[in-house]
Amino acid sequence: MNLHFTELLGWVAAGLVLLSFSLKTMVALRVAAICSNVVFFGYGLMADLLPVWTLHGLLLPLNLWRLHQLRNLLGQVRRVSGGRFSLDMLLPYMSVQTLPAGHQIFSEGDPVAHVYLILEGRVLIERVQVELGQGQLLGEMGVFTQAQQRTAGARCITDVRIGSLTASKFWEVFYQDPAFGTFVMQTIVDRNARQRAPEAPPPTQPAPLAT
Repeated sequence: MNLHFTELLGWVAAGLVLLSFSLKTMVALRVAAICSNVVFFGYGLMADLLPVWTLHGLLLPLNLWRLHQLRNLLGQVRRVSGGRFSLDMLLPYMSVQTLPAGHQIFSEGDPVAHVYLILEGRVLIERVQVELGQGQLLGEMGVFTQAQQRTAGARCITDVRIGSLTASKFWEVFYQDPAFGTFVMQTIVDRNARQRAPEAPPPTQPAPLAT
């Protein structure tokens, strides 16, 4: 009976491994892998298979840690979607400077060398006459253009304290931090939508009542 149960345990563990390879989402895959590690660990102990239970004894904490990282990452992406993403994580990579009112940060057609984070003050995007303020990215659209050129100029409306991030470091953070990448994509889409939105027509005056 004990041998039969041990063999059954081995087949269940094998089935869980097969299931993990068929799943399409990473969270479900990690959960299935963790379950297979637990069952294989028990199978290895009962069948006295030292390599099996040693291997899955090592894989179990690894898969638990990866699941924890994945859940944290999903939480970050959800916070981005809810508008609660902080760009403070960019500050260690930035050089910070103060620019006077009227200073031209960059002009339309300039090559893209930096992406900026406004720390204090107001900046005008000239071509579309849009104002940006504290905590907003500046100049990120040009990084995604094929020509790597500025799509509009930017000028300080007030004295501005601004952090600058090189384009190469921007790409590095973009690819390494999906939450940041999600935030950047949302920012670009939102700004494009606002710029392309047609102006509301003036309200029509009601026709005078017949007397």
